[in-house]
Amino acid sequence: MSTSIRKVSFIGSGNVATHLAKALHKRGVEIGQIFSQQCDNSEVLAWQSNAKYICDLEELNTEVDLLIFAIKDEAIRQVAQFVYEKNPTVKVVHTSGSVSLEVFNGFENSGIFYPLQSFSKSKKIDIQEVPILITANNPVFKADLMGFARLISDRVYEYTDEQRKHLHVAAVFVNNFSNHLFAIAQEYCNRHQLEFEMLLPLIRETIHKIDTLPPKDAQTGPAKRNDKEIIEKHIALLQAEDPQLAVVYRTLSDSIMKMYFPADQ
Repeated sequence: MSTSIRKVSFIGSGNVATHLAKALHKRGVEIGQIFSQQCDNSEVLAWQSNAKYICDLEELNTEVDLLIFAIKDEAIRQVAQFVYEKNPTVKVVHTSGSVSLEVFNGFENSGIFYPLQSFSKSKKIDIQEVPILITANNPVFKADLMGFARLISDRVYEYTDEQRKHLHVAAVFVNNFSNHLFAIAQEYCNRHQLEFEMLLPLIRETIHKIDTLPPKDAQTGPAKRNDKEIIEKHIALLQAEDPQLAVVYRTLSDSIMKMYFPADQ
């Protein structure tokens, strides 16, 4: 290993913790403990990564090379304070895309280990292809984290707090918002007794196209053509049954037209 980190424990047993713990275990990293207030979750992940599970934070053993916080953003500060009072010298990272490194103020070695991907426990993923963004409060720890990240990913980058926060916003657009639009389309199809599966080749082509084209060049559709007649027909159709969906359609169409026809807006 090009890192001194050989034993880690996880605070959290959700989607991110599950993928990281299993990947690290496969690469020979010892997983000490998995903590979760949901004992069933921590027990399952502990079994998958040959670790011990705990449901009481008081039982946390901080004698590890790294403690990974993979929990909800709003819980990080409070749990970090608890850990700091227990052992201020333990090395800590969190996996959030939007929480600042400042949340770990006081720790000698603190950082951020942000895997830029959407994780689900039941969905396998090639973590070697997942970008991992590293931030740290000192250069020595940063180098150690970079080496540690390379155990499981071929795409490891150093990012500042500010850069990572902006990238997280972009990630919400490409993942969360696009998936929400897929869900809207599926509900719309169901409402009109249409087969959503008919749209799957279109979805795949839309995604695959940006492997070779910038998204701006790949754009098609009535808003890209500035075809206001079609747009208004669609909006009228939506307005009759779902005014809120008509607002979404107009907002997105206006955004597209502003990008391609700024002088008309």
